[in-house]
Amino acid sequence: MGQSIARPVRIETVVEIDRPPEKVFDYATDASLWHTWHPATASVSNVRAGPLAVGESVHEDIRVGPWKFAATWVVVESERPSHWAIETETPDGVSRIDYNVQPHGTGSRFTRVLAFRSKVYPWKALDTTLLRWMLTPQSRRALDQLKRVTEA
Repeated sequence: MGQSIARPVRIETVVEIDRPPEKVFDYATDASLWHTWHPATASVSNVRAGPLAVGESVHEDIRVGPWKFAATWVVVESERPSHWAIETETPDGVSRIDYNVQPHGTGSRFTRVLAFRSKVYPWKALDTTLLRWMLTPQSRRALDQLKRVTEA
């Protein structure tokens, strides 16, 4: 991994959270907690609790609409508490997710950027339409839920 995705589809989602950046970063980068806030995470395995560091990986079983697939994500960047990035490459496609956490008032502004590109048809042809249409509201729900669970 570590390579750029050719002509990626990008979905950027932002939420303001009334918690310090360190708390938000630690929660969001703890893959053992993804199921508590991200609707696509069916389960994770081969992961320890706590924020993952560069070089560590996690296996995720993912649901997107009626489809299920698996990916092994590798942490490629980590600068606590401001930036974290993971990448995966499967036979179906490549993806990268960046988390950026900035101080905002008394809390944080959390930005999640998903960049992906499918390798196979028909998904390759549907990246910019159907998949974007499905993933954009899912990303919004994820960040709204991250806000709820971290502020609780």
